[in-house]
Amino acid sequence: MIAFPSNPLPRRLAAVTAPVALAFALTACSAVHDVVSSSPSTSLVPPEQALLRLNALLDDSLAQVRPRPQYWDAWPHSTEQSGGIDDHSLGYATATRDRYVMTKISPAKYPTLLGMVEQGWKAKGYTVATPAGSTLPSLTARTPDGNSVTITIYEFGNIDISAAVSPIPVIRDRDPFGTPTPDPVMANGNLDIIPKYDDPFWSN
Repeated sequence: MIAFPSNPLPRRLAAVTAPVALAFALTACSAVHDVVSSSPSTSLVPPEQALLRLNALLDDSLAQVRPRPQYWDAWPHSTEQSGGIDDHSLGYATATRDRYVMTKISPAKYPTLLGMVEQGWKAKGYTVATPAGSTLPSLTARTPDGNSVTITIYEFGNIDISAAVSPIPVIRDRDPFGTPTPDPVMANGNLDIIPKYDDPFWSN
């Protein structure tokens, strides 16, 4: 099976040579507002467009799943990417969003669920693989434009579908996706991700 790397590719730096007759000049960094101006080799995806892609990745994951399970979507996050010995910023971030399945899925139906998810991904032209080193029931897919989505079934039956889109701009003084809405939590303050809804098909 194909194993996908988990980290975005580092930025490639281009060396530019100038004719001897010309003097070297430094170009001042003109970052707009609070966005870091450096970027990877591919164009940065605006946060609004990244959110649309995240939602599409999550929707494609359940496109072939019938009956449709209940779920809720967490608020999207932006994570600045770094690298090197000094852990310096690479000048871009990765956008992620999680979808938590709240319908109880019987362990006997795990292969059925994963099979339907795989069908939906392949119908969209995604490349599907088993995550390298995973000991849990899971699948991951990569889109033709380099984005990714993974479904993982954990030991308590909670199911997470996680989508990632990169690169997006680094925005440090505000949430790039707007005003966050609170994620649902249980009485103990933990995220409400344990399935609670019975379904005649999935739960038996």
